[in-house]
Amino acid sequence: MMRAFAAAVPLLAALLLAACQTPPRRTPAPAEGPATVAAPAPSSKPAKRKPRQPATVADDAPHATAAPAPPADTLTGDEVFTRLIARLETPACGGGASAEFWRKRYAGHPDRFAERLTAILPLLAYVTLEVERADLPGEFALIPIVESWYRPDALGAGGPAGMWQMVAGTARGNGIVIVPGYDGRLSPLQSTEAALAHLADLLERFGNWRLAAMAYNAGEQRVQRIVARDDSAASGDRRRPAGLAGTTYEYISKLKALSCLLAEPERHRLRLPGSAVVPRLEAIDVPPRVHRLDSVAASLDLPPGELRHFNAGHRHGIIAADAPRRILVPAATRPHWPSLADLVEAPPPAPKSPSQTTHTVVSGDSLWSIARRHGLKLDELMRWNGLTASSVLRPGQVLRLTPP
Repeated sequence: MMRAFAAAVPLLAALLLAACQTPPRRTPAPAEGPATVAAPAPSSKPAKRKPRQPATVADDAPHATAAPAPPADTLTGDEVFTRLIARLETPACGGGASAEFWRKRYAGHPDRFAERLTAILPLLAYVTLEVERADLPGEFALIPIVESWYRPDALGAGGPAGMWQMVAGTARGNGIVIVPGYDGRLSPLQSTEAALAHLADLLERFGNWRLAAMAYNAGEQRVQRIVARDDSAASGDRRRPAGLAGTTYEYISKLKALSCLLAEPERHRLRLPGSAVVPRLEAIDVPPRVHRLDSVAASLDLPPGELRHFNAGHRHGIIAADAPRRILVPAATRPHWPSLADLVEAPPPAPKSPSQTTHTVVSGDSLWSIARRHGLKLDELMRWNGLTASSVLRPGQVLRLTPP
């Protein structure tokens, strides 16, 4: 009995000792890794352009939940140029002899170049921000420089108009309103919306900014036919794809030249207006009982000429009955916007019929300029005179300004 008890003591001590110890922790199983996905088979279709991804903030960042600061009411020239250059799709100073020629041409008069940039800076800033918002190549913001030096009221030979130099057919096809008293091609707001939407479609269709810009200049159907025959990389200097007009290749070279001058001004002995401060433009809706831009300017404490410049589509500063009522104003006028609701004006008279019944063509006239001068629709002027868009006008030719 004592011998059995003695044998049990060590076993009892071991059990008591084990009960006092902390049980070991179970190590969790490692998290399951992502499933492996087989790589897709290669496609014969050209790869689509990948949109830029916006920067993200880490979840554990100290200010990740802070509300974004409202945009400033003004921008400096340096801010505009920096944002534009950051969106260039290709190296700014690439290109060959043709791009070099246009760099020297633009930079030939440095003071004049800087003056012109200063003058267009508010609209360049507006378009750059819209290009950024649409995630488009920065080269597209330079197109209005090549087309018109950002002149909202520019009229080109043969009918194109506005700072984007759009012809009426393309403009209407992209949603621009053209009615008596209003031409949306002359509106920086409406023409920029339409031009960038058109360029975005061309970019999606052709896959790179050069071909998209060529199609904007020469017509998408023409470029499509050329690309079907020659799929070599687009280039202004090498004139590829072959078969387009020389002006279309120069169009690309000019855009490359301007990209380089803005990205590396010192290299070309240029001084950009970096310290200039310009308004950030915003779109607002004018109340239906307001019909004159000058009244809006007075309520917003703006010079009338400045507001008309930013909204040149409204002829003579009158907001016609059938015209869009959305206009561009400096963002800093925001405190005055509520005052527009108190304005009440008598409706403007309907656009008058032309006082003349005929027009004698002089050198430099175009169907578009004649129609605009007399407040007519282009298609009406052509129809009344049995003309087409390709008709050639000759000095001394007499055109009807009223229906036959």
